[in-house]
Amino acid sequence: MSDAPGITVGVDGSAPAAAALDWAAGYARVRALPLAVVTGVGWPGERSAFGARRIAQLKDAARADGEHLLARTCDDLRAEFPELPVTGHVSDETAVRALLAAAASSDTVVVGSWGLDAAASLLLGSVSAAVAAHAPVPVVVVHDDHRPGPDAPVVAGIDGSAQDDVTLGAAFTEAERWDAPLVVAHAWSDVSVVGMFGSAAVPSWIEARHEADELIDHQVGPWRAKYPGVPVGAVVEREQPARMLAELSATAGLTVVGAHGRGGFSGMRLGSVARRLVHHADGPLLVVR
Repeated sequence: MSDAPGITVGVDGSAPAAAALDWAAGYARVRALPLAVVTGVGWPGERSAFGARRIAQLKDAARADGEHLLARTCDDLRAEFPELPVTGHVSDETAVRALLAAAASSDTVVVGSWGLDAAASLLLGSVSAAVAAHAPVPVVVVHDDHRPGPDAPVVAGIDGSAQDDVTLGAAFTEAERWDAPLVVAHAWSDVSVVGMFGSAAVPSWIEARHEADELIDHQVGPWRAKYPGVPVGAVVEREQPARMLAELSATAGLTVVGAHGRGGFSGMRLGSVARRLVHHADGPLLVVR
């Protein structure tokens, strides 16, 4: 095994977390990297309605539950994958803070699409979105109901921004790693309603499509030369980027997007396309920055 930073995965006993754990274990084995399993047992804010003694009891119970979950999870992993170095850590911080702390010494962080309380996530912002927005390393968000076929491609979404090189570099690397074809996807218009501007606009659509094809050739060409063994296809559509990528993710083994693209600005943590895909992609989503 390599001495490089390993793969970190967050667990909380939920089905999406179990799917994330399964994916992370397979990824760590393919990468020949150690796997760190992390669970955060803290909660956001203070439970001011409880007294100090009750809060201490709740914290002790949460830590005991976390330690039990982690011990069982690590034991199962070591039994199934004896060659895989596995470590576990229970943090008294929230899941987000625990994973972000672990990310500092990780190669990649893997999380489930939702945790134990999806309703609360809708109100407070899910762990997956927060980690994808703030982690300094690539983040994979895994959905628990996705079963890609044996020939599932890696899909990379590009938009002509400076982020594209990072996105394509990661996508080509993953396609080669998984011996999978690569599909480079680009939505050449944010307008998805056909004929919205009338027939007079048709020539501009034709020109936009031509420019989109040229963008694909320009951005992909250097990477194709570096990875001659990776079969590359392209999907170019007049569609909303997030919607197109969500549809493609249903049959992809992995979808790769940048944390933010042409719509981003200085200090932006997560662009609108990546943010929507964290919640709505149908397969594993790799967010790179």
